[in-house]
Amino acid sequence: MSGGFGGGGGSKTKNKKKGKGGNSTASSKKRMNPRDAKRAQQELVERYGGDLQLGTQKRIEASLESLEPHLKEAAELYKAITQFDVLVAPMTTADRNRLIPAVQSKMVEDDRQKLQSIMNEHKLTEIELHNIYQKITWDASADAKATGADIVGNQMKAEFQERINKACSIAIKATESNESIGKVLDVGCGHGAIIKSLTNEGLEEPDMYVGIDLSSEMIDNAVKRYGSARNGKTGKGRTFIAEDFYSYDFESVFDSVIFCSSIHDLPDMTGAISKAASLLRPNGGKLIVIHAQGANHVLGQNQANPVMVKRGLPTSSDWAEMINENSDWGLELEYEPADPRSSLEEKEGYLAVLSKI
Repeated sequence: MSGGFGGGGGSKTKNKKKGKGGNSTASSKKRMNPRDAKRAQQELVERYGGDLQLGTQKRIEASLESLEPHLKEAAELYKAITQFDVLVAPMTTADRNRLIPAVQSKMVEDDRQKLQSIMNEHKLTEIELHNIYQKITWDASADAKATGADIVGNQMKAEFQERINKACSIAIKATESNESIGKVLDVGCGHGAIIKSLTNEGLEEPDMYVGIDLSSEMIDNAVKRYGSARNGKTGKGRTFIAEDFYSYDFESVFDSVIFCSSIHDLPDMTGAISKAASLLRPNGGKLIVIHAQGANHVLGQNQANPVMVKRGLPTSSDWAEMINENSDWGLELEYEPADPRSSLEEKEGYLAVLSKI
């Protein structure tokens, strides 16, 4: 199931110039010089009230306080219940009875019933509650993350950047076959973190790219940094969408859909894969899931903050099971991801590639 990413007999012949149609911020932006980096960092810290971590937390708390009372209460209950469930999930019944006081278990069950009552009354879903935390958290940290990326020229550690580049190369190659339509969808695009890699790997025109993210602040940062370039023939540029991926009605299908460090944050992974599969063109459209730091890193994030990170990344057996149970997706696993804590994961992080039949 691995390999097969090179051009085949059905590939178009193109005289491709990397970065064609792009602007300098997308294709050749470099690390800031020390003086500019220091100034940018100082200005950023000032915007966050003198401390990035504390300032981010204050922004999150202010946004939660501004919610309608029923949403605020539901969000707080959802957080408490989710954290408790992750805590006790690995425990046996005996361990749970021994380690968790009965009064605490009773309080959680009371909270669960209260949350369900609020959800029923206001027609809320668990996905909506999850998205409240996602949007508020990413809105609060958007400026910090985008400015931090600016300072280092939007580059990760060399080994991580190489993994991102590999995934972006696969996404671009999917736009080059005879059946291609020339469109790439970046789900959970944030401040446009992979636009530079996509451009350097051969994204030929700005209007080939569509990015979607739940955070409007992340999208604002993406537009500010990467929204100025235009296709010389059509006048159209990159598309940035501040919406929920699950419910947004896309106007076209895509040659590739890429989830870069994002699918584990989404509230319904199976639903996300199903939506992505429906957006891929047949005969070779690519669904790409990449996390440069690997599946084990994501498991750690899930343990530390299960409200934001819902789960670990799918193993190769998980993918096989999902594909078998959802034949309507029309997907086949082309490149199997490395398992957590494996030697292969140490070498290449996490990469899964699925092809639309």
